[in-house]
Amino acid sequence: MQRNHIVPLMAVGLATSYFAWASPSESVEASSSGNCCSATLDSDNDFLPDAVEWVLLSNSNKIDTDADGISDFIEVVEGGQPRHQSPALPADQQMRLVVTGPLPESSDPRTWIHVFHRVMTAETTPGSGPAAIQSFATWFESPSYPGIQLPLNSFATSETIYRERITPTDGIWVQVSIPLVPEATLSSVLPCTIWAESVIAGVTVTSGMNLTNTSSGVASLVPFDEWRYVFQILTPQPANMMVTESNQVCVIELKEQTSGAAGTTYQVTDADCEDANELECSTACQQSIGWTVTIPGGTAMIGGN
Repeated sequence: MQRNHIVPLMAVGLATSYFAWASPSESVEASSSGNCCSATLDSDNDFLPDAVEWVLLSNSNKIDTDADGISDFIEVVEGGQPRHQSPALPADQQMRLVVTGPLPESSDPRTWIHVFHRVMTAETTPGSGPAAIQSFATWFESPSYPGIQLPLNSFATSETIYRERITPTDGIWVQVSIPLVPEATLSSVLPCTIWAESVIAGVTVTSGMNLTNTSSGVASLVPFDEWRYVFQILTPQPANMMVTESNQVCVIELKEQTSGAAGTTYQVTDADCEDANELECSTACQQSIGWTVTIPGGTAMIGGN
């Protein structure tokens, strides 16, 4: 299977939106020039676009944000927290789904869905990583339609971005990014959780990202450490555009309330600004106490694998 067969196009389906293998509109290894779009602008060349690093709280100018010897990309696909030192997991087939907004300087208003794979295979030639990905599906779930997997094809275009990197010891890295609708359109169907599931060399991996509307824009629930989270807005905003506490981020604690067909409902029981270089914490952080969020599959599924 050639590497250009991995690039997905949304197929029609009510229960699940499957990706058919098709040719990419662009294939790049890495870009730091910004000559394409926010999907490939990668200032530190760590295989995570700057927009992705903003959402996941890592530093877009450092390959290893927490200086623990594990690259941000590996920590991201492992479902870890790039800002907190932790031992590496055993090398395995891994995948992570991330939704981002446009960069502030971009003229492209669309949101993007990015899917990152780490493929561990004996083959290390171009195309061998994608060839190991046997199937792939995406869908979204909404508390308004409990238990139903809704297709994403209505929100996506046929344009795709493909990147592949063969590493000496950390497997083959694959990125496929697809533009979605502008943030204002996406917000009309929130809250929801967007899911991806891959079968890589016989191993099934799943990743989800919860999205909700906030006063600052569409935000995602992102793990901050082992038991706390951050509602991080999808679109980066310069500090001078926000009323913020610089070099801090709003960290929340969640308490499970109920569980049902729509998912698990949590209440924000505590929220406060904590140190996090290069990030910004709204002075309204504590106003999130009392919020509730319903997550299909619960917080254990946020991140993936």
